[in-house]
Order: sequence, then structure tokens, then C-alpha cells
Amino acid sequence: MKTVFLICSFCLLSVVLIAQNAKIDSLKKIIATTKVDTVKGRSLCRLAYELAETGDYTNAILEAEKGLQISQRSRDNHGITYCYWILIESYIDKAEYERCLKLCDSMEILVKQNRDNFNYKFVLLSRGNVLVRLGRYKEAIRSYELLQKYAIQQMDTNNINLANANLGVAYRSLGNYPKALKFYYNSIAINEKQKNYQSLAYDYANIGALYNQLDSQTKALAFTEKSLKINRDLENKHEIANDLSAIAAIYNDMKNWNKAKEYYQQSLKMQEQLADKDGIAYGCYNFGNLLLEEGNFEEALPYLKRSLALSIEMNYKEMIINSNYGLASYYYKHHQFNLSCNHIREGLRLSLEINALDQIQIGYKKIYHADSALGDYKSAFEHHKLFKQYSDSLHNEDKAKEFGRVESKYQFEKEAEEAKRKQAEAQRKEQLETERRNNLQYLSIFAGLMVLFGGLAFVGKLKIPPRVLDITLFAALLILFEFLLILFDPLLDQYTGGIPIQKLVFNSLIALGFAPLHGFLEKKLKKRFDMNLE
Repeated sequence: MKTVFLICSFCLLSVVLIAQNAKIDSLKKIIATTKVDTVKGRSLCRLAYELAETGDYTNAILEAEKGLQISQRSRDNHGITYCYWILIESYIDKAEYERCLKLCDSMEILVKQNRDNFNYKFVLLSRGNVLVRLGRYKEAIRSYELLQKYAIQQMDTNNINLANANLGVAYRSLGNYPKALKFYYNSIAINEKQKNYQSLAYDYANIGALYNQLDSQTKALAFTEKSLKINRDLENKHEIANDLSAIAAIYNDMKNWNKAKEYYQQSLKMQEQLADKDGIAYGCYNFGNLLLEEGNFEEALPYLKRSLALSIEMNYKEMIINSNYGLASYYYKHHQFNLSCNHIREGLRLSLEINALDQIQIGYKKIYHADSALGDYKSAFEHHKLFKQYSDSLHNEDKAKEFGRVESKYQFEKEAEEAKRKQAEAQRKEQLETERRNNLQYLSIFAGLMVLFGGLAFVGKLKIPPRVLDITLFAALLILFEFLLILFDPLLDQYTGGIPIQKLVFNSLIALGFAPLHGFLEKKLKKRFDMNLE
């Protein structure tokens, strides 16, 4: 069975690759034969897109740049915008962030001139994402806030949601945990309504990471496992690997080494298969730290070095800081305090550069320990004061209260929403029960009328005074009239809107219909009654 599955997978992959290669060949023919610059420029951009889809970012960039030049020469704004889009995406994947920012600036000028709101929002989102990777969080927040503003104006819930989620990431990196939590919960509210499960998984993962940062491992694990469940249902391998790594980090902080190692190994294996440099760097850093905790120093060193090398290659500043701190811990445990200090200072320098408060706090804590080990007690004292200062700013009472308020507000809203849902469900059940009871009553009345009129059919066989016969017939018709009024009342309300005069007209028409019916039945019954008397 496994062999059959592999053969089918291979065949499917082959079909996809053949189709993609056919598309690439077709675009190359168009580019080689067309003399129309607009067609050539756009075709080069489409070719760049197809190459990027195969992971060939180098050639994708070359073709997109050619397409950009031709589109600019022919003043084809659509082609220019498309080329910018491809180049920005490709340079992000290659971690060339400074180039991305220049392209975002150029694209912004063009889309503003053309009043292209869709691509303007793309520029704001891309710029914010790049600035976060560069550690320029305050600038990223400005970009995300602009995105949020435009998205709200245009009632674009997808981009409102993206802005909320990314603002949460940026504020968390700045150490403003209450604001981060608020934006994450805003994002969750939108994603739950839209049933956007992939984005919901991101929100849960982000909240899990935030709670782990705050040493609330039980909550962190609950949220991250929610994310993992969704990603497994969606078969999103990249995010499954990230969630496994995050769960491992939580178990690591809980001192559950066996569980942590199990999850790290699963995650790293997946990241290697996916060739995800971000994930590998993060996984190597975390696994290296775990090995340090276990005392496997020599096993830990290659993982920490690899994490640093990959982070520098991608210019991923947050991971460069983490990797330096990891290596600092390794050298500290080996009593190589000077080397430890070098790595701490590099991590601290970058932390201060990007104003990552949590990382600054960790850096000062590590360096005052290293200073003490070197006997530099004056520096140790100064660095300890700075550690306390940053620690207090991150975990002061006001922030703790605000964080609690955000949590409470979310819980209150969730409980209110659940109560509303239960009330609506109870009302629905009550309405169904009322409808069922009314239907039974209608059926009983109808059956009674059938019995009554059936009895009148046999009245000729009984010796009944004419006066009683008239009263019985009148009563039967009156009950029938009332029954029809009750039965058709909802229908009349629907057509008349409940206006009394219109309802009176309809009721009068029904009553007028009973006059000939009464005469007909009375005539028939009297005839049968007279025949019986003879």
C-alpha cells in the first residue's frame, strides 16, 4: 500500500512539474517572438512568478528585473506593479530586506499615483513584515497602523485581520504585552466569525508564545496545541513544524526534558525536509539550549553555531540575538567568560539597536553574571541595575493590571457570546416546541370538525327538532370559520403587514364565502330530515 501511495505521489508531482514546465516554455516562446513591449514585460513577470513558485528565486529576480525595465520603458503601470510585487516577494524569501524596502518605496509612489488601493495595502503589509525582520518595530507598527486604517475604510476584513495579528507581533517584540494580547484577541474575533482557520492557528500560536514569555506555560501549551490541531487538520507542514518547535520550547521551560527533546527532534526533521531556514535556525537554537540544560555541551555547540550562521545569512536580527545568547551560555558553562561576554555584548548591541526590551533584559542579566565571574564587580553592579530597570519596565504592576484587564475582557466577551448562543438555541427549541404544540392543536380541531360535520351527515336518521338542527349547523360553521381565521392569520399578517383594515377586508371575504355554504348545507340537511319524517 505504501509503495502504491509513493508511486501515485510521484506521478502527481510529475504531472504538476510537467504542467509548470510547459507554462514556463510557453512564456519563453512569447517573450522570444513578441515585438510588443507591454506583452513582453508582463510575460517576463509571469515567467518570474512561475520560477519563484519552483523556488528558483535567483532567476525569478533576473526575469522580473528585465520585465520591470521593459514595463517602465513602455509606461505599462500594470506590468510595473506586477514586477515590483514579484521582486518584493522574491527578495523577502532570499532575506534581502534592504532591497525590499527600496522596492516598497518605489512601488508606493506608483500605486498612490494610480490610486491602486489593493496594491497599496500590499506595500504596507510587506514593508511592515520586512521592518519586523530588521527589528525596526516602531516603524513596522506605523506601517501596520496605516494598513489597518485603509482596510477599515474599505471594510476589508482580511487586511484588518492581518494588521491586528502583525501589530500583536510587533508590540510583543517591544515588550508591550497587554497591547500585543489585545491585537491578538481582535484578530481571533475576526477569524472565528469568518471561519478562517489558518489565520486562527497563527493567532493561537502567537498567544502561546506570549504566555510562554510570561512564564505561564500551562496557558502557552493550551494555545499552541490548539494551533497544532488546526495545522494538522489543514496539513500545513511548515506551521506544524513551527508548532512542534514551540511546544518543545514550552516543555523545555517546564523542565520536561524528554518531552522537549521528542518535539524538537520531530520539528527539526520536518524543517530540514522543508528546507525552511527560519525554522532550522530557530530549531537549532532551541535544541542547542536543551542540550546545554542536559549538560551535553559538545553536542550543543554545533547546533548553536549553525543557528547563528543561518541567522546572519538571513539577517534575521531577533535570531542573531538569540543565537549569540545561546553561545554565551555555552562558553559561560565552560568557564570561558571572555568569549561569553563577547557574544552577550553582540546580542545586547543588536537588542538595543532594535529596542527589543525582553532581549535587552536577558542581555543585561547574562552580562552581570559574566562580569561577576570575571571579578569585575563594578560593571556587574551597573549591569544588574540596568537589568532590574528593564525587568521592572516589562513586568511592572500597571502592565500586569492592564494585561489582566485584556484577558478578563476577552473571557467576559467569550462568556457573553456563549450565553447569547445558548439563549438563541433555547429560543429556537422553545419555538419548535410551540410550533409542534400548535400543530397538534390544529390537527385536533380539524379532527373535531370532521367528526361534527360527519355527525351532521347522519342527522336525518335522528329525531331532532328543526330549531336544534339550525343551532347545531350554525355552531359547526362558526367553529369552522374561527378555525380558518386562526389558521390563516400568520399568512394574512405576511401580506397585510398586520394593518387592521386590510385584515378586516380579508376576514369579511371569508365570512361572505360562508353565507352560500350555510344555505347549501341547511337545504341538504332539511331535505334529509323531511325525507326521514315521511
